[in-house]
Amino acid sequence: MTHDRSPHRRAVTAARRRLESYLLKAAVWFWVGWGLLVIATPLVVDRWGGVADGLTYDAAGSPARWPAFAVGIIVAAALLGTHVAAGGTRRSLVEGVARGAVVGGLVFGVLTVVLGIAEEQVFEGLDRPYQGAGGAFALDTVTGVAATVVAQTFVIATYVLVGVAVHGGYRRWGAWRGTLAVVPLLLPAVLVDLASRTGIFAIPLRDEPVDSVLGAAVSLVGALLAALLAAVVAHHVLRAVRPRLT
Repeated sequence: MTHDRSPHRRAVTAARRRLESYLLKAAVWFWVGWGLLVIATPLVVDRWGGVADGLTYDAAGSPARWPAFAVGIIVAAALLGTHVAAGGTRRSLVEGVARGAVVGGLVFGVLTVVLGIAEEQVFEGLDRPYQGAGGAFALDTVTGVAATVVAQTFVIATYVLVGVAVHGGYRRWGAWRGTLAVVPLLLPAVLVDLASRTGIFAIPLRDEPVDSVLGAAVSLVGALLAALLAAVVAHHVLRAVRPRLT
């Protein structure tokens, strides 16, 4: 049994490492850019006599999910052919991508909290009112910080896997039908946005934090289920895709 499982483990590990490499490189560029923007915006606005309300990152729809989505597309395009040719399966590819996305998502989640706290400190230093970070959880408690990190981990994992599914959809159904398939393939992304109350799909819920332990648990479980659904969809779509080594 151990011998039979070993090739699967090796294939999962290879896919996980490649995904982590892509995602963490994207994290460096994304968070440096957004960190500068979030910190500089209130300083520039204050310098010219304006009043910023905060939430620069949140008001943009918590855009970290979109680099993750792009990484999912890139990894699926780059790895599917070589992964299968090397003896891996589509299941091991999706499993490896999912595991790597959780690791990378954890980094994104921590940086989301750091950015929110840094923005609050800038506004306090300018003696300007600050609305507070968006999302389901406030960042003024350890519980809120931990819950935000976990929720954003599931958000990133979901969007990476949705990216994999979207690439598979175009490869499987072609340009026209693949474009039509994008809408249902985005369903896990919609669900994880609503559960975490972040992102463009949850903008109407952004200013309604979860106050109860039960509500927080429902949000986290909902985000986890969205990530699991994204993995199932990605695997189902890739099953019928003919890999190309080029």
